[in-house]
Amino acid sequence: MYPTLLDLAIFGYIAATGLSLAYLVQREEWLHRLASVATIAGWVLHTVALLGVAFRLGRPPLGSLSEAVSVAVWVAVLWALWAERQYGVKVLGAFVLPVVLVFGINSATTRPLAIPGIERALGSAWIWVHIGLVLLGIAAFVLNFAGALMYVLQERQLKAKRPGKLYYRLPDLETLDRLTYRTLALGFPFLTTGLILGVLWAGRAWGSVFAYDPLALLSFVAWTIYAGTLAGRAAAGWHGRRAAYFAIIGFAALVLTLGAGMFLPGRHGS
Repeated sequence: MYPTLLDLAIFGYIAATGLSLAYLVQREEWLHRLASVATIAGWVLHTVALLGVAFRLGRPPLGSLSEAVSVAVWVAVLWALWAERQYGVKVLGAFVLPVVLVFGINSATTRPLAIPGIERALGSAWIWVHIGLVLLGIAAFVLNFAGALMYVLQERQLKAKRPGKLYYRLPDLETLDRLTYRTLALGFPFLTTGLILGVLWAGRAWGSVFAYDPLALLSFVAWTIYAGTLAGRAAAGWHGRRAAYFAIIGFAALVLTLGAGMFLPGRHGS
């Protein structure tokens, strides 16, 4: 039953993605309304599926990387719905939902890879807090990436002698810069605290914090990029294009991190 609900949620996200992209092109209000309905329907189905898995397993659905990615997708959709209303960026779904869809399909079709030692660790609240905080950070960075991508596209439209249709579809640069900064400031503390707890747990569970693990190593690469971006914005006055490019690079590192965890051998995966 629960896999069926998750499949239905994915179909809802597919419909929402198509409608959001159509709204980006056509700018018809009815398309946006339908996209919102499809997004909410997909999210509700996703919620029921995750709750069902949690009740069946007797624990939060975070015991494997594919489960954790599915929860990150769930949080990202929720925050996208909130951010759309908060900032009035109706085209946000056209940039967030394709990313959500890729992650969602991947988590639904990838064979669950249990984390070694996870059953023993599940009795400790540390591991739940570690995973939960990291997922909240990842979800915020999905929005950070979407805002940065929109900023780069809008800036190019402004520099063109004859702006294309996207110029009239996307928000102004100030709104997009504010969105990328606030999502960075939101996600970074979650990611940082989650990684610190992960290091402490790994030292106790594996005996060595520096044991070879692609996901752990690449996660610190992504953290370094985001830390440098936040420091640049706070101390050096970075904004606009430079900050947007670093946000895109940071998200690319984050995608590589999750890919490494799913497809490369290591303590977080196979």
